Amino acid sequence: MLYLIFVPFLLIIIYVFNPQKKPLPTESDLSHCRMPWMHLYYANKFLRPVKRAARGSNLENYFRDNVAPENREILKESEELSINAVGDVMIRTEISRGDHSALWEEVGQDLFSSDITFGNMEFAVNEKWPIDKIIRFSMKESEAEVMIEDDRFGKFDIMALANNHINDSLCEGIQSTRRYLDGKGILHVGANSSKEDMNNFPIIEKKGMKIAFLAYTFSTNGIPLEADCRYGTNLIRFNALDPDDYDPSLIHSHIQKARDEGADIIIASLHWGVEFEYYPPVRIVERGHALLEDGIDVIIGHHPHILNPSEWYRTKDGRDTLCFYSLNGMTMQALPWVSQNMGQIAGINLEKGIDKNGDEIVRIKDASLTPTLFLHSGRGKKSRHRILPLFKTIDKMKMGEKLSYLNLYQKARIRFADKQYKKYFKQKSFQYK
Repeated sequence: MLYLIFVPFLLIIIYVFNPQKKPLPTESDLSHCRMPWMHLYYANKFLRPVKRAARGSNLENYFRDNVAPENREILKESEELSINAVGDVMIRTEISRGDHSALWEEVGQDLFSSDITFGNMEFAVNEKWPIDKIIRFSMKESEAEVMIEDDRFGKFDIMALANNHINDSLCEGIQSTRRYLDGKGILHVGANSSKEDMNNFPIIEKKGMKIAFLAYTFSTNGIPLEADCRYGTNLIRFNALDPDDYDPSLIHSHIQKARDEGADIIIASLHWGVEFEYYPPVRIVERGHALLEDGIDVIIGHHPHILNPSEWYRTKDGRDTLCFYSLNGMTMQALPWVSQNMGQIAGINLEKGIDKNGDEIVRIKDASLTPTLFLHSGRGKKSRHRILPLFKTIDKMKMGEKLSYLNLYQKARIRFADKQYKKYFKQKSFQYK
């Protein structure tokens, strides 16, 4: 009898709070689900990602009509610098313990060949407290190595640590992650050793250009920073529903400091956005635009476990800036659906040269996107893992190449991913590789 009452009630709840019908304004993930019905709403999105923007937002048309800068002045004596950026670099022990020899085989050469390679390292490294749960994890050093470097191709030059998993093994995990990357010779930003350290961030100088890297996260997954480690990561509540709860003053101070120290370009890694929704909320778009107006040149966004559109944005002072709202992740071990395993590599080319007034300027020259698909099969030590460049793999399949490392099921997933990407995510404002 109770079953007959409960099931119809559950179906009504799911219908009323159906994200496909009307996406609700939420701060994001399970750590913000205060009411039981919100867990149903979240589960619904997990099973059926929201493919529409919020009603009345017009964001579908806004991103569709976005265009790249045109007819710009040609600079004299120009020199270029390339940056490749990815979103969430996540790992579970199954990746490191399984067959990961081919993980970077298809994308490593292109990814790590840029002048600067950047990623969001979404896990802690802590030998003393390894964790591998569904939404909480920190890895041993030997496990982490799989995700940050490959002897054949190279390694990340700089990694953001401001994300909702950096505090998974608390302050010791934050500090041991910093020490681990220091030992690898990899720069990092967004995790701090002291309150004073919050105002320190790397400025990379190459080819006569100075690029500052900043990083911030909206959450630590409901795990509060310890009382004596409040400085551990840069917390900014990007997703806050109440405008009074969003305070970007720390970012503003960092922008000013970067300019004072001579940065030509400022790149900000923002862990923000709402999970399993194809479009960012309007408030995220507005806050992103405001940060670009304030002086950030490139926003590298991640967290939603799904791709979001990107855009060129011209500021009031005439700068051509970029916002990648969500590049998603290179690996998504615990998420089963094709759309959740699709990522992007953002290629950003900077240019330094002399303009018509004889002034030396540094600007963003152009940008490209390379869609990727994470494939994994098997379990435990028998599991296999590979990151594929989506369009290049489709071309190989069309040309009839014998891709022995792919089975029929994986080829079907690749074809489905190609159709989904071209239908929902491909934009005329970017070059594609």
